[in-house]
Amino acid sequence: MASAPQKGSTVELLPSLKQLNEQLKREIDAGRLEVKLERRGLVISLKEAAFFPPGNDAIEPGAMQTLATIAAELNRTPNPIRLEGHTDSVPIATERFRSNWHLSSSRAVSMLQLFSSRFGIPAERMGVAGFAASAPIASNETPEGRARNRRVDI
Repeated sequence: MASAPQKGSTVELLPSLKQLNEQLKREIDAGRLEVKLERRGLVISLKEAAFFPPGNDAIEPGAMQTLATIAAELNRTPNPIRLEGHTDSVPIATERFRSNWHLSSSRAVSMLQLFSSRFGIPAERMGVAGFAASAPIASNETPEGRARNRRVDI
């Protein structure tokens, strides 16, 4: 018989995968996000176009309901959470973001701050990483591929 998870332990992620796939079906079908189980754990991949303005780290207000659904599931499990920012390979150089490294890191931090302040997920459970264009999931040779690479993975 399985005992209740200890604080700081990890729990089976299949129920969370099923729950998120059901609750976020509309967003998944629209291509705004993906939910999958990988070797590293449950990965929720948020597409840039649905969650951030181009070249910015401000979270779109229209994404709050989706993020609330995700946060509720994250709050149900004690697992550690890593927020990873990713960009395409097109260089950015603005006054605010000197490189794709800065943009990807800043988007991950924006998600951490939102999950912590608005949805009550303890900041101690989360970590951030900025990958810039170093971990693409599609080719950067096409506009479609670049769009897939611009994301935040939870």
